Amino acid sequence: MAKKYSDEQLAKMTVSDKDNFNELVDRYAEKIQRYVARITGNRPESEDLTQEVFLKSYQNIASFNSKLKFSSWLYRIAHNESVNLIKKHYRTKHVSFNDEIKNKFQEDNLALKKIIDSDNSRQVRQSLEKMKLADREILELSYFEEKSYLEIADILEISVNSVGPKIKRAKDNLKKIILSYDKTKRKN
Repeated sequence: MAKKYSDEQLAKMTVSDKDNFNELVDRYAEKIQRYVARITGNRPESEDLTQEVFLKSYQNIASFNSKLKFSSWLYRIAHNESVNLIKKHYRTKHVSFNDEIKNKFQEDNLALKKIIDSDNSRQVRQSLEKMKLADREILELSYFEEKSYLEIADILEISVNSVGPKIKRAKDNLKKIILSYDKTKRKN
C-alpha cells in the first residue's frame, strides 16, 4: 500500500516526477468538472474545460507554492478558465432581432414617447428629474436623443451588452416614480 501524501506534497513531488500528478487528477477531476459546469452553466463543455484546467495546472505546477493550499490554487485556475470561457461565448454570442422582438422594442419606445408627448409630459419630466443621474442619462440618450446601443455604450463608456439591461432598469425606476406621483396626486 502506497504512502498517502497531501495534495501539497504531491504537487511538490510532481515537479520531479510527473506521475504524481495523476493522483491529483484522480482526487479533483470530478469536483473541478462539477464546479466549472455550475460556473459556466455549460455541462457539455465542462469536460473539455476540466481538461484545460488540469493541463494549465500541470504546465504551471512548478510555480505552485507548497506552503499554500493546492485545492485553492487549482480552483483559482478553474475559476479563471471558466470566466475566460464565459467571456469568449459572451463576446461571440450574437442576438438576432426577430420581428417580434423588434416590434416590442419599437412599441415600448413609442409608448414612452407618447406619454412624454402627452399632457403628462410635465409629470414625466419631473419624474425624470427625481431619477438617479445614470438612469436619467441612459433614458435621455435612448429615447430623446435616439442613440443606438453602440453609441450609448461609447458615450457612457460602458459595454454594449449592459446597455439594454440598464435601459430596462431605468424604465422600471421611472415607472415607479410616475406611479408614486400618481398616488400622491390622487390623495390630494
